[in-house]
Amino acid sequence: MRESSFLFSKQNSQQPKYQGGEKKVMKKSLSLILAIAMVFSMFASVAFAAEATTTTTPKTTEEKYDALKALGIFEGDETGANLTGDMTRAQLAKIVTKLLKLSEDKAGNTYTDVPADHWAAGFIGAATTAKVFDGKAPGKFEPEGKVTYQELAAVLLRLTGLAQSTDAVTGKVDEWAKGYVAAAVKELGLSQADYTVNANRGVFVELTFAALPKVVIPGKVSVVEAAATGVKAVTVKFNKPVDDTVAKLALTKGTASVATTTKFSEDKTSAVLTLTDVKVTEGSYTVTLSGLAADAVGTTTASFTAENEKVTKLSFINPSEKIAKSIAVTIKMSAENQYGEQASLTGGNYTAYVGGETKNVVRNEDNGNLELTIDTSGKQSEIDVIPVNVFLTNSSVSAQKTFKVGTEPYVTKIELGQAKYSGTKTALTTDGDVAEVSITRYDQYGDVIADNSAYTTEFKNRLVADAVITPYSFDALVLDKTASTYDKLKFKLAKNVEKAETYTATVYVGASSANVTIKTESTKVATKVEFGSFSGVLAEGDGAKYIPVVAYDAQGNKLSQQEIADNAKNKRFTISISGAAYDSANNGNDAIVQVGEHKGKIMLNSIEASNRGVVFINFGVYTATVQSNVQTSFPVQEARKPASIAMDGSAPATKAIAGGKATVKWFIRDQHGETLGSVNTSKVAASAYSVKLTVSGSTYATFTNNNAAIDGRTSDGGATYLFNATQFGDFNKKELNLTGVDTTNYGTAKLTMELYDNTKSTPSLISKVENSVQLIAPVDLTYSVDTVKDLYAALDNRNTGLTTTSTDADIVGNLYARKISVTAKDKAGDKVAIPGDRVVDITSSNATVAKAVYSGNNGYIVGNKAGTATALVFFKKADGTTQDASVSLTVKADLIEVATISADANVTGVTPAAVAAHTLMKNIKVVDNYGYEYKEGNVLTYKKMIGVNYVVENVKAKTGAVGNDGKVLIDNDGNVTIGAEVTEFVIKAVAPNAKSAQTLVRTTVTP
Repeated sequence: MRESSFLFSKQNSQQPKYQGGEKKVMKKSLSLILAIAMVFSMFASVAFAAEATTTTTPKTTEEKYDALKALGIFEGDETGANLTGDMTRAQLAKIVTKLLKLSEDKAGNTYTDVPADHWAAGFIGAATTAKVFDGKAPGKFEPEGKVTYQELAAVLLRLTGLAQSTDAVTGKVDEWAKGYVAAAVKELGLSQADYTVNANRGVFVELTFAALPKVVIPGKVSVVEAAATGVKAVTVKFNKPVDDTVAKLALTKGTASVATTTKFSEDKTSAVLTLTDVKVTEGSYTVTLSGLAADAVGTTTASFTAENEKVTKLSFINPSEKIAKSIAVTIKMSAENQYGEQASLTGGNYTAYVGGETKNVVRNEDNGNLELTIDTSGKQSEIDVIPVNVFLTNSSVSAQKTFKVGTEPYVTKIELGQAKYSGTKTALTTDGDVAEVSITRYDQYGDVIADNSAYTTEFKNRLVADAVITPYSFDALVLDKTASTYDKLKFKLAKNVEKAETYTATVYVGASSANVTIKTESTKVATKVEFGSFSGVLAEGDGAKYIPVVAYDAQGNKLSQQEIADNAKNKRFTISISGAAYDSANNGNDAIVQVGEHKGKIMLNSIEASNRGVVFINFGVYTATVQSNVQTSFPVQEARKPASIAMDGSAPATKAIAGGKATVKWFIRDQHGETLGSVNTSKVAASAYSVKLTVSGSTYATFTNNNAAIDGRTSDGGATYLFNATQFGDFNKKELNLTGVDTTNYGTAKLTMELYDNTKSTPSLISKVENSVQLIAPVDLTYSVDTVKDLYAALDNRNTGLTTTSTDADIVGNLYARKISVTAKDKAGDKVAIPGDRVVDITSSNATVAKAVYSGNNGYIVGNKAGTATALVFFKKADGTTQDASVSLTVKADLIEVATISADANVTGVTPAAVAAHTLMKNIKVVDNYGYEYKEGNVLTYKKMIGVNYVVENVKAKTGAVGNDGKVLIDNDGNVTIGAEVTEFVIKAVAPNAKSAQTLVRTTVTP
């Protein structure tokens, strides 16, 4: 007997079981729901994939049955589809076993009514062991038992998770089944006069289709198969859909990783890995699934053996038995590999004989066809024939064909490809944008007339393409014949348009024509402008400031900052400003910033208006059809001067032992609430304000710093440091350290910072802050190892631009190595600063994930491959004893990207010469998504990792500057050459994600 294919529910004595017209109890079984849900989810992918096997979506029961049968879900019996017939439980047991990928299990069959030699004994045993089936009665399975409508309704509701319904049921139904049947009627379209009778196979088909979208598969995901399905493709199959937002697939050949991209199928039950760098070759491959929770996966790998690509079939694909009489006729062939693809072997792998002469075979990289060009011009039309024999060299794969020579060629048809726009664009948007359209010319025999320099001038003229564009574009959209090639037509937007339009280009070659659609959009053409929100302060003597603007197109769409910049580049705006210096070239459009974080804003180079004055900006668009204009004014505040000292970051430790270091970071804030690096000396004298740092209690702690610019500013034996108003940048955010020095005397040292106004005869104190550290005895301290931030898999990615990491010394010096730090607290729970350099050893639980290095009384960890590990750290306590502690390590392989970039906003007094970019951008610092910091020259050293580039703009020079004297040049290595007549310019550091910082550089050259 052939089994039909529908899964049945598990039963339990806690609900009425059923047999024939008897009321029997059904039970809810989680294992049943899980098992059947898996099957129905498979059905879901099948039912809707059936559209791929038919020209229309299945509508009738027969069509739905055929679709399911084609995919192995349903099977007919000896009479065929038998949609009016019943099913037996034994038949269902086999289908359950196959769908759940179980092996037959005769030992699991413990039913007295199923003999060991019964055809379904192994299937029934497997289904029972999997807890899919229970017996109808103790020890009884009833393999020939049938399924009623109400039983089917109960099964489907459990699979879909639909709730039972309290709606009334029209028709005969047992009491226990009313809720199930009512819900199936409402949700699945079930309709029957008597629900207690056996359900036929047609009903199974209909209700299965109705239930499919609502079924959810539980259980673990496993990789069930992997195989090469193309010369650059590997298909992976899963036992159930996977979460493609987190699932990752990796391909290896032996131990070597193979680079791929992954595309999951629509139903997420399979994926195709496309090899990006190499082809599938002979050898053993393994696919590994990762990214899912450990308790959500079963089998995570699958291996397969691949072979080298081989050509299995050659065939001619010219559409006719005739070819034209011409100096250049193309004979085309298809070479098919073992995967049914166009073989990727180059033309040099083939040998061709044409009329007994050897000809070169070329592979057309656009379509994969093999082509050979022959000259038939000396043959007699309609008389001569040309035999062509092509074979794969040193193989038995070949093809032969004899062509008859026809008349001279003429164009009978042309084909045009779709318009292709630059980058990710979907239309032409800006003056100069080009849409490329491929063109193919066919002769009277259906062959392509390829370009050939040997054609006569007369014949070439007959192949020239021209175009008529509708609706009439007023020459906005034109066919650029100069830029076009024989097989690529270039349609250019010759001027900006103010509304979106869809054009039809009718291309003519001789008497043949074809149409192509070309779209233009106005999203980059500003027709209305506004000012954005500016929350900053304009102060007398300020340097660069940026005013946000907003623009809209004719449809009311808001332009992006890039689009505003593009409009400015195309001189769309009119900008005039008073009270501030700006780049007035090109009607003020050059004042719009083109790159970096301020892209699309108006740049004020400097504020010229005095205190209580006004900066006035006029911003507009003026064309024959558009007049939009806005004005705004900003009051100018008094020149910036220091107003307070503020802490940068968290408070330092207030206790320390000898050698322990308490670190403080402070910065100067001006009267407008912004950070002040220096005053404008044309407005405020450098001596007008100062910061004084004083250390008291030097018996207990000494003052040190991590900024060389501070050194030397001493007035009383190293205890006092002075900064004038142009040197606040040397003070801002720098580490100032109080380090305990006495091992026997315990007391308090204090660091006092005072901000003074020196404009009066007696300097007055503006702001004062103090930090102190208490030197304590090194007893009763509790130690711990600080958490290690996530690490980048640096060693595994050293080829992407890292410095050498082959030795321990190299690793210690690598920016990606994290230094282990030890923290101490006293009895009160207060943090105590302790000396560093106390690690005596460090080990990693998994060196393939993270490598541990011990060097100079310090421990370092550097990431190798993505994963987790634990570092065991041994360190000395203050009393000389040793302690150990473990710390968790997480290594990730996420690509590094820039999180922040910062640098000083202004630099003055630069002498024109050759200089490094990071020297001009003082205190430049880049922080990536792992928290690694790249400072000064490291920004360039690690350029391949972070992708930061330097650019120069807004260069100003003395009037009459000639050649490079008025330019600032910068190369790819960040070397800047400042022309001798340059007065100022802006240098920017820009990351691939548009994060940026900039510095306004003023030279020693007088404007």
